[in-house]
Amino acid sequence: MKDITWIDELYSGSIPSNVEVNTNKNTVLITEYLNEPSLYANMKIKYWRVGVEVQIFYKLSGDDFQNHEIELAKLFNGDDWEIDTSRNRIKDPDTKQWTKVFYFSKILKVKEGI
Repeated sequence: MKDITWIDELYSGSIPSNVEVNTNKNTVLITEYLNEPSLYANMKIKYWRVGVEVQIFYKLSGDDFQNHEIELAKLFNGDDWEIDTSRNRIKDPDTKQWTKVFYFSKILKVKEGI
């Protein structure tokens, strides 16, 4: 994600409790939403499906949302992730920030001997 310059803060798993909401920054939170066997052959797991939820919290002065979202989706797609769901943007009633949620998944081949 270092190649995406419009992201000011990036968190994995959760936003730490000591981090205050900052409506002057574009914040992205990535969490796991899927982690399961995907395909069996000869009674053995051959593939594993993993998925992440990507939440974007746009700064109040933000714009160009569509191009930011396309750039992010292309980054994931370039690493063999598929877009499972792209939710519509909503405006947070408390912070007034626009937010966006994507769900991406990919299939991993299970290594022999594991």
